[in-house]
Order: sequence, then structure tokens, then C-alpha cells
Amino acid sequence: MATPEERPEPHADDELFDDIREYLAEQSGDQVYEELSAAYRLARNFAQRELVGRPEYTRMLRGIDKLLDDILGERTDPELKENLAEVIYLYGLAHYSILQQLSDDIGVESEDERTARPLIVYDIWFPDNIGIENTDDGYFLHIGDGRIDISIFLGTTPNERGALVEIVDHWEYATANTQSIPRGPDLSESVPMMAIEMDYAGSELVDAGDHVDILLFDHRGEPLVRIHARDSDLRAIVDEIQAIVPPSDGL
Repeated sequence: MATPEERPEPHADDELFDDIREYLAEQSGDQVYEELSAAYRLARNFAQRELVGRPEYTRMLRGIDKLLDDILGERTDPELKENLAEVIYLYGLAHYSILQQLSDDIGVESEDERTARPLIVYDIWFPDNIGIENTDDGYFLHIGDGRIDISIFLGTTPNERGALVEIVDHWEYATANTQSIPRGPDLSESVPMMAIEMDYAGSELVDAGDHVDILLFDHRGEPLVRIHARDSDLRAIVDEIQAIVPPSDGL
């Protein structure tokens, strides 16, 4: 083991790990349990609300179960075998959430100086207004339902951040797996209550039965906006983006 004199100077990238070590050194076993228990409950509620029933979640649990067989040997208790993989996965989510909080605290001098993070996801219900704006800074995708207007910075090229590829994937899924439903209420004449500007940093699809929900993430990877969309709505977004993509790059 290196002596204190031999240890290298900490790098900026190591600040998170320094925070983790400091956190673990300061917390008693009971305090760690209380924080982890609270984070685990939140992770379990999230999984029950957003993950249970999704094939991706089932595949993840199956993979963890096989890993446990490699480490612990084959387990004969069926209840233990069924529940342990999920417990470990939810523990991972809980632990990750605690580490994220530590990461957010890096460089923050006081509680008052912390940047507020969104506590809710803003909902766009079946977009009515869809368009692309080409500015000196780059391309913006504008989406609104009459109550909320969103300007999403795509980058200096229309598909710089993968927006077109991801939206096409979502549209193909919606086309194959959702049903047509009557048009919702016309909100086009409503006065927007809120305008949101954000950088596009990826998206995730959630199957909602007769439509799909698209979660848009901010630069920290936090879900900020949820678009409730049908295949026709996603097709309109795809058409707007494709209209400015050179033919050789189009999908």
C-alpha cells in the first residue's frame, strides 16, 4: 500500500470518489441504513410504476439471476431465486440515487447555493404545434399543445444528437404497437402557461397502450418533458426533421 507521501495528488475526476469516502467515513451504520432504506423504497416505487411488465426489465432480472448463479451457485429455494435478483437490482438503483446526490453536491458551498432540479415532468398532450427553426446557433425543434411550448436544441446539424434516429425508432414502435384513438381536445387556441427551453440529450419510450410516452432528458440525464404521442404525432416530428436533412442522410 502506498504511504501518504507516495499517494498521487487527487485529480478533479476523483472528487466524486473523495466525496463518497468522506460520506462513508462520517455515517454510522444506522444512518447508512436509513438513507439506503429510504432510497430503496423510492427505487421500488419507481420500478413498480415504470418498469414492471416491460421486457427490458425482465431481461435485466434474468441476467442478474444468472450472475447470482455464477457467484452463489444454483439456488434451490424458488422464492429466494425469484426475489433476490429484483432486490439486488433495486438496491443498485437506490445506491445510484445516493451517489447522484453526492455528485450534485460537488463544488457546492452551501445548501442555499444548490441548483434546483425539476421535481415534476412536464406533460405535452398529443402535440398540435410542431416545427423546426434554423437559427445562427443551430436547429431547434418546437413542440406545443397549446398549454406548454417547448424549444429543444438539436445541435448545429438536425441530427447531431441522434434525435432523428431515436424519434424514428419510437415512431416505428408506435406504428406497430398502438391503436388509433379519437383526436383529443383542441388546445391550439389556448394561451401557453409555460415555455421550456432545453438541449436534446436523448429520449426513452414508454408504452402507454393506445399511445406512447416519450421522455426527453436534460443535459444531466434527468427526464424533464414527457410527450404523450400517437404514431401520427411522431410521424409529423420525423417529417419536420427529415425535411431539412440532406437526401443522402435521410432515413
